[in-house]
Amino acid sequence: MGNIWKNTVLSGGILGALVLAGCSSEAGADESEEAASVDWTEEQTAETENNIEETEERVDELESDIRELGAGEPSIPEAPMFADVSTDYHAFDEIQYLADQSVINGYPSGNFEPGDTITRSQTAKMLTSALDLEAPADYEIKATDVSADYHAYDELAALEYHGIMTGNDGRMMPGAGLKRSQMASLLVAAYDLPEADTTYSFTDIGEDYPNFEQINVIADQNITSEAGEAFRPNETTSRAQFSLFMARAMDSYFINEE
Repeated sequence: MGNIWKNTVLSGGILGALVLAGCSSEAGADESEEAASVDWTEEQTAETENNIEETEERVDELESDIRELGAGEPSIPEAPMFADVSTDYHAFDEIQYLADQSVINGYPSGNFEPGDTITRSQTAKMLTSALDLEAPADYEIKATDVSADYHAYDELAALEYHGIMTGNDGRMMPGAGLKRSQMASLLVAAYDLPEADTTYSFTDIGEDYPNFEQINVIADQNITSEAGEAFRPNETTSRAQFSLFMARAMDSYFINEE
């Protein structure tokens, strides 16, 4: 929508400048002679460019105001989209939101199985869908444990190509459960989350923990609420838990800052 706003306003500004130039050319021979001069043309061009720059700045300000005032609540279908995720389920809104965005799918049974461990390949499918990521057609995945006929090959290749999921020791481990520490690293890389201004503490990891920086970032962004408690970095992440974390990374509406 922003580009449409800008193009409309800028087109109007340029058209106005052309109309003014046309009117002045009809004002008389003396003015026509002046209008034809190089100096006058350069002055008008510079003035028009300045007006365009001012208009662009104003459009940017208006877009910012609109985002602040009108972003509103995201689309969350009221009717449950999965048979096993009821309206009183703790992650109902987040799961509904991601399903409505076509980021997640359930199983043929109609269930979402929110308590199941989410695998690294399932995570890849969610992230590439949400971010519309692809790898070049001629890109060949570097991981040695993902064959070309693997069901999530394209998604894993896209994350590897963009440096979001690169695996360990040449292995992507697509069928393995996603650890909570890995979840933190993925979200920080995928959504380019900014560095934390504060260093948070956890009862089970210190600042020397390999993924501490990324875990600290999602704490700073209120994506995780475990600051001051145990983060449990080596525990696997359930499908519901990842839905909570990902929805918070996608839309601040889901962040509880109390």
